[in-house]
Parts: sequence; structure tokens; C-alpha cells
Amino acid sequence: MIKVSRRDRMVLAAGGTVLLIFFVFQLGIFPLLDKRSQLRRGIETREEALVQMRDLQARYRELHGKANALLDQLGSREANFSLFSFLEQMAAKSEIKQNIAYMRPSTTAGEGPFRETLVEMKLQEVTLKQLVDFLILVEAPEKIVALKRISIQENTQRKGALDVIMQVVSLDRSTEGA
Repeated sequence: MIKVSRRDRMVLAAGGTVLLIFFVFQLGIFPLLDKRSQLRRGIETREEALVQMRDLQARYRELHGKANALLDQLGSREANFSLFSFLEQMAAKSEIKQNIAYMRPSTTAGEGPFRETLVEMKLQEVTLKQLVDFLILVEAPEKIVALKRISIQENTQRKGALDVIMQVVSLDRSTEGA
């Protein structure tokens, strides 16, 4: 057997202790600290996702409420409402029916419970007052009718008259979404 001096035993014991402490830290404490920081990052990520989901939920509720309000408003509108005939009536009221060059209806099928009905119309040789009176009558939020686009040009043949091309839009219940 090899005789080991007391000094060598102390050095071996100190080295063994340092090695034991190294392995305890390397195999026990450092992995726990890494796992803890991973858990913190995971919690932060999930908290951000939760905040985002709450924002989306609030936005969904807001949009759902608006859609329900629109459905209620559509329900209170007369059942046989037609944007085309509404525009004809408003043109007659504002005395520009004779100035209508054309009216082109179209319908866009949208996703969800609504579809968009659009009428493009051209007015020729109307005065500014006639146009304003007509637009006031056409912009009817209670009927869910709005002006989408308008192009106004001065009439080349009659001074003080305007030529107007406009798109008027309304919403209806979609037959697919109902």
C-alpha cells in the first residue's frame, strides 16, 4: 500500500471537495437556474399572448356588436328596400331625374351576413345646388346608404353645369350568411 502523507491527503481532500462542488453546481444548480429562466421567458411569452388574446376578444366583441346593430338596422328598414329605386325616388325629389344619363346596379357577395349593393350613376348638366340637394337626400344612415365615390367635372356645353359620376352603396342581408 502506498503511504500518503498528511499534506497529500489535505490536497486530495481539497481537490475532491472542489471537484464535488463543481459537479454539484454543474449538474444540479446551473440546470435549475437555466430551467428557471426558461420558465420565466415562457411565462412572459404566455402573458403577452394572453394580453393579445384579450385585445382580440375585445375587438371581436366590438365588431360583433356593430354587426348585430347593423342587422337590427337592416331589420327595421322596409323589407322590399331597393337601392336602385331609392336613388330614383331621391332623384325625383331633388328634381334631377331628367339629368340621369345611366344607372348601373351591381351586387358584391361578401363573407358574413352582409352583401354590398352598389349603383353607379351618371348625372349630366346638373347645377351645384341640385347636386347638393340630391347628395343630402342620398346620404341616409338610417337606410344604410352612403356615397362611396364621386367624380365631378364641369360640363363643356352648358356653363355652370356639372357632370357627375358617383357610386352609391348600401348593405343588405346576405342570403348565404343568414
